[in-house]
Amino acid sequence: MKYLLSLLLLCPFKWGFSQSTGKTKLYLIGTVHQSSAILNPQMLFAILDSIRPDILLQENDSEQIATYFDDISPNSNEQNASLMYLKKYPGTLNLPFEFEGRNQYRKNNGMTPTDQLTIQLMDSLYQRKALSKANMEIYRRYITANKILFEFAKSDIKTMNGLAFEKENRQRQYIQHHELPAIVHSEGIFAQRLVTKPDGGRISYRDGYQLWCNFWDLRNNTMAINIIRKANEHKGKTIVVLTGVQHKYYLRELLARYQDGNYELIEYFK
Repeated sequence: MKYLLSLLLLCPFKWGFSQSTGKTKLYLIGTVHQSSAILNPQMLFAILDSIRPDILLQENDSEQIATYFDDISPNSNEQNASLMYLKKYPGTLNLPFEFEGRNQYRKNNGMTPTDQLTIQLMDSLYQRKALSKANMEIYRRYITANKILFEFAKSDIKTMNGLAFEKENRQRQYIQHHELPAIVHSEGIFAQRLVTKPDGGRISYRDGYQLWCNFWDLRNNTMAINIIRKANEHKGKTIVVLTGVQHKYYLRELLARYQDGNYELIEYFK
């Protein structure tokens, strides 16, 4: 009798545990952050409403999520669509997956404003044909890659989540983060131009831009790990990850590479 009572008490627990340990469904939705003809909050809300996720993962850190309902940007696709969804489904969790303190981290380490200043100087040198022949070719390909993405920006959100855009975006991001550094390391002017960091220290365009390029890899890896962590914390749930479309290819590849068997990646746009 005692054994039977113990078995009866255990059964509901075992059933509940097995129900919560199924694979988490992960939808990776590439977005454009500002409302436009490509995507607006109503369109993104319709996507969310068709998936009915239990959890929204935002490209924000914990501090930004803490004030998510207080500081509302009228043109933000993710924020406004999410607020509509959370109002309709108030039990939904709204969680961060971003690198913690991303913006301040970049400022503190001199990655900004050296990122923009470096590109501006590079473009000026290119226009004046003041780069070496090899560097002129690298920057020419960078301009071409940007033009291709600009043409995609005239399409729609399904196209922006497709393989054709992914291929061109991967190439553009590779040039920006892994080939443009060859220019800053071989042209002396980038070592001579300096900016002042918040702590008063000085950093060259060359070093600041390289740090910024390194951070692209660190940030995407951190975001992928945070997504996996949330998938494991909420096993069996449906999660929508809202990320800038230029991150989607990288995160998808990392989530496939780090697959631990606890989640399933589902492509919404087919």
